Amino acid sequence: MKGNLLLCLFIFVTLNLSAQRFDAGIRFGLSGSQVNGDKLSGFDKLGILGGGYVNTSLSEKFSLQLEMVFIQKGSRKPTDEYNNFYRMRVHYVEVPVLLIYHTSKKFAITAGPSFGTLIFSAEDDQFGIYRNTLPFKKYEVSGNIGILYKLNDHWSFDGRYSNSLTTIRPYPGSYSTFFDKGQYNVLLEFSLLYGF
Repeated sequence: MKGNLLLCLFIFVTLNLSAQRFDAGIRFGLSGSQVNGDKLSGFDKLGILGGGYVNTSLSEKFSLQLEMVFIQKGSRKPTDEYNNFYRMRVHYVEVPVLLIYHTSKKFAITAGPSFGTLIFSAEDDQFGIYRNTLPFKKYEVSGNIGILYKLNDHWSFDGRYSNSLTTIRPYPGSYSTFFDKGQYNVLLEFSLLYGF
């Protein structure tokens, strides 16, 4: 239900912006992720991301960007010498809403929230898929901050840090930076944007 609401919001804003001057494009790239509270460390889980965006200018220095992106998140413990490993996969459809401050013609700073809907989750290790584990929450709210570098009239590079503001699931005995309330996604995102 909430996923449909996010899709409707994205379409509504896109159509509403069509009455104004706006830019649209696609965004695709890679993410390195970890989960605060799983007692592992390091951005060892590689994922892909891809989707579309619309952008409208608010002033000479500021613009607003709305995205809809599929993104793979999670956690991973690499295989050790005893063939032990762990992997958590959580995939989302995410709607970031970003305020962009253009520091120059080439550089910009981005910041804002994103609203995600979980569409897939799984955990496994050397023994197979986990069957009896705590369920993940269906929705996630994250905070994002990043830099944007314009390569030319169509292409831009985006580097972004993202951290869950809500837990992805409660997890007894976990440790985290949010007073031991559960687990949180933490990501480094690197992507290319192509404006039409």
